[in-house]
Amino acid sequence: MRARQEISQERIFDELLMSLDAVDPVESMLKKVVRLCGGSALVINELGEVVRSVGAAPSHLVSEWIRSSVFSGGIGSGSHLETIRGTIGRWDVSARTMRIRLRDHAVVVASQDDEEAVGDRRAEVDAVLDTVSKLLRAFAGFESFSISNRNEESARLLRDLEVGISVGREASLWRSLERFGFSAFEPVRVLRIRTDPEQTSTELRRAEVGNGLLLSDSGTMPTEIEMIALCKTDYEIRQRFDEPGLIGIGISGPFTALSQVPEMLRAADVALVAAADGGFAYVDELRPIEWAAARMNSRFDRQLISRFLGLLSESEDAWTTLTTYIDCGAKISETAARLHVHENTVRYRLGQIEKKLNRRLSDPFTMADIVIAFESKRMEIAR
Repeated sequence: MRARQEISQERIFDELLMSLDAVDPVESMLKKVVRLCGGSALVINELGEVVRSVGAAPSHLVSEWIRSSVFSGGIGSGSHLETIRGTIGRWDVSARTMRIRLRDHAVVVASQDDEEAVGDRRAEVDAVLDTVSKLLRAFAGFESFSISNRNEESARLLRDLEVGISVGREASLWRSLERFGFSAFEPVRVLRIRTDPEQTSTELRRAEVGNGLLLSDSGTMPTEIEMIALCKTDYEIRQRFDEPGLIGIGISGPFTALSQVPEMLRAADVALVAAADGGFAYVDELRPIEWAAARMNSRFDRQLISRFLGLLSESEDAWTTLTTYIDCGAKISETAARLHVHENTVRYRLGQIEKKLNRRLSDPFTMADIVIAFESKRMEIAR
């Protein structure tokens, strides 16, 4: 009898192991479990969410049983070597728990056999559940190891590109990028990403790379985390990175020469300054005024802007009138209506500004100076 059981376990192991060679290895394995044990097979996590289900068992009832009877009170914490059994109506259910990627899961076999048949097959079900739990843990371990290696390679490639490579190395770098879903010499973008360390999810920082994305941390400070990314031009940037904790993303224009990454990254840094809170700023979509204002982000630049704006804001009424005048597209009548004053009052206050500057506001260069200064100050406040 013992020899027969050992052979049976070998057959179970071989068949379940071969089932992993599929596009969806988990579902393929559960289908094999159903063929071996009959009934239905499910994988359910600690939240009661059905990860995979094969067969006709009422998954919502099985899920509720797992959540309330198996994972409640810590019984399902970690991995359990013993099978947990129960009944749901006419269904006899057997479960084995395991921990995968910091989350508890249960593998469940449910059948509607009569009591005698269920008793006869319990040893077989136990062997199947034991093998499935071990294979899934091993599979998750290999997958995590593979993801870790890919993330490390992604970080290494980005470090090389950030420092700068010669034109002669581009072909070999493109071959490396092809393993991450890039097409050689097809346009890409480089991103500078800034997030709040207190709100940034682990998934955002450690997400699986590939499918046209390289991602790596480039610096961590108490108030922010910076990341760098390289992606295909058709990559869904907003869908991927629009998460809580995002401060902003600067996105370069499309380019094909990998030797240009340092230059394009500097452009993305400028765009990041222009990004609104939690926003996405594309270099190729910035207006010249936004670009010029974003470039003025050094301490000296800020001092220059502050002196210039300080001159304009000496009179509160004149300052309010000027900012409203710009918001109204330099229209006297609209400015007066918004401020609830006479048009001549607006002209008088703007005249005060002109005297301080010793220049006419009708001069396009004067207005350019004022608008760039305003935009630069707005970006500074937003940061």
